[in-house]
Amino acid sequence: MIIGLHRHKEDNERKLEKFAKEQWQKTRAYLLSRYSLSEDECADVFQDSLIILWKNIKENKVEADGLGMSSSTYFMTICRNKTMELLRKKSKYMTTSYEINPSKEHCDYQGEQVEKILSLEDDCENAQKEKEALVRDIVKNLPSPCNELLWGYYGDGHSMKMLAEMFNYASENAVKVTKHRCCEKFRVKYSEMCKSLF
Repeated sequence: MIIGLHRHKEDNERKLEKFAKEQWQKTRAYLLSRYSLSEDECADVFQDSLIILWKNIKENKVEADGLGMSSSTYFMTICRNKTMELLRKKSKYMTTSYEINPSKEHCDYQGEQVEKILSLEDDCENAQKEKEALVRDIVKNLPSPCNELLWGYYGDGHSMKMLAEMFNYASENAVKVTKHRCCEKFRVKYSEMCKSLF
């Protein structure tokens, strides 16, 4: 009986180790591009998230046998939550050496700064889900080929080369030009939607 339990524990550890190896590069790339974390911060978030996943497996909240695509999404949610914690901690220690003038008529914010501001909200997870739903709706309602190209590139993570083959474009450059135009259409629609919300 004890040998059986020990073997079961080793199997779970092997499955988690295999899962971690499969997820590391994808998670690292996501955290670097989306949240501009350093390499060390990515590694810390990844490790902390794995510990949470391992605890959930031990408490039978997650099946070790089911470590696959659905677990990948679940794991990415844990990583996002750990990243938000990290960004909140970092924002407490951010100082500025210049005067802040919030009454400026026109302010341009960098994308990562907007993410940091949003991450300060208590209910940032809901805000993130709403934002993702808004983006999905806009992309879905764009005319063809924009909806397929943008979803293929940003949603499914296909390369320009893959998109060129999938949609019969003459070259990767042709896809880039079309994607650029589609991004402009998306921005216009997103801006309109944001104005209507606020």
